[in-house]
Amino acid sequence: MKTDELKKDTVNIEMPLLMNMHEAASALGICYRSIQNLVYSRKIGFVQIGKNYKFRPQDLNEFVEKNFIKPVK
Repeated sequence: MKTDELKKDTVNIEMPLLMNMHEAASALGICYRSIQNLVYSRKIGFVQIGKNYKFRPQDLNEFVEKNFIKPVK
C-alpha cells in the first residue's frame, strides 16, 4: 500500500485538551473553590467523567466572553 493510500484511509481527529478543576482555575486566575461554585451553579461548561469535572479551553473562553463587561465611553 502506498503512503498516499494510507493517508486517505486514516482519519486524523484531534481530541480537545481537557483540563481538571485546578488547571481551569489557574487558567482563569481564580481559586479552586470559585471554579467549584461555577460548576455547581452550572455557570460554566464542563464535562463530567465519573466524579471528575473536566474543562475544554473553548468552554473557558466562552465563559470569559459571556461575562465580559464593556467599558463605558
